[in-house]
Amino acid sequence: MSIRISRVASNKEYEACLSIRRKVFIEEQGISESIEMDDDRIDATNFIALLDDHFAGTARYQNTSHGIKLERFAVLRSYRNLGIGKALVKFMLDTIHGDEEIYLHAQEAVVKFYLPLGFKKIGERFFEAGIPHWKMVKK
Repeated sequence: MSIRISRVASNKEYEACLSIRRKVFIEEQGISESIEMDDDRIDATNFIALLDDHFAGTARYQNTSHGIKLERFAVLRSYRNLGIGKALVKFMLDTIHGDEEIYLHAQEAVVKFYLPLGFKKIGERFFEAGIPHWKMVKK
């Protein structure tokens, strides 16, 4: 089993990211397409995860007025619990240089996933797309 993470470098990889996000967020979680498919309004750096040369996961980050926001972490159901999400987070953190705050909005169900990766919850629970979230910052 070989996990490979890279910055998206081709249209094929970008389309794979959108396909994965569509399956995870729109089909599985019922998030509105108008909320999820915001790439024409967001300037983000996208990442793709491959498991044995199969597109398996994706994530992106964007620069905001609050720092660097990691977002849209999605792993296809058949590839979950194999370390792909963890590999995505670590790879992305390794690509970020500078002293800006690094943060994310974690769905409540996956807050525990981010804790051992160096993130901590701050503030109060809030809702995005009808799903409870917590802001988490990199310690």
